[in-house]
Amino acid sequence: MSLAFAPPPAVFPTLTDAARAAALSRIYDGLSAEDMLREALLGHLKGRIAMVSSFGAESVALLHLVAKVDPNTPVIFLDTQMLFPETLAYQRDVAAHLGLSDLRIIRPDGAELALDDAAGGLHLTDADACCALRKTRPLDRALQGFDGWITGRKRHQSGARAALPLFE
Repeated sequence: MSLAFAPPPAVFPTLTDAARAAALSRIYDGLSAEDMLREALLGHLKGRIAMVSSFGAESVALLHLVAKVDPNTPVIFLDTQMLFPETLAYQRDVAAHLGLSDLRIIRPDGAELALDDAAGGLHLTDADACCALRKTRPLDRALQGFDGWITGRKRHQSGARAALPLFE
């Protein structure tokens, strides 16, 4: 789990964002995932942090912890409008089972889709542009108003992530 955010200036007001994130990583180091979530979701970040989740099989463990600590936490799910109906049904079932009460399903902007990927084949010719259109821009819009977000990135997923800090 990683908490990706620019810590608000009220936390360590004389530090830069990067220094605040490093300080918070040191403070939270050693806490269990549940204790870290409790501190973040119910402490100084209450109401200013969201979770971003794919609702994949491995994501359910973190979703369960978030629901256990605060089921009112905003959970952002990105529907690229290219997902299987079974994926969407699974996402709804998991959210209902866990009692997540603030699920925010975000989608690409319809006007942008009509302009840049009207036929729905952009992923076949320009994967980066497709991701920007269907993932990056919608997520950026959804995260406006939050100081940070919880991700499911895991240190064991790759060598580059081995040194992933708790806060970025």
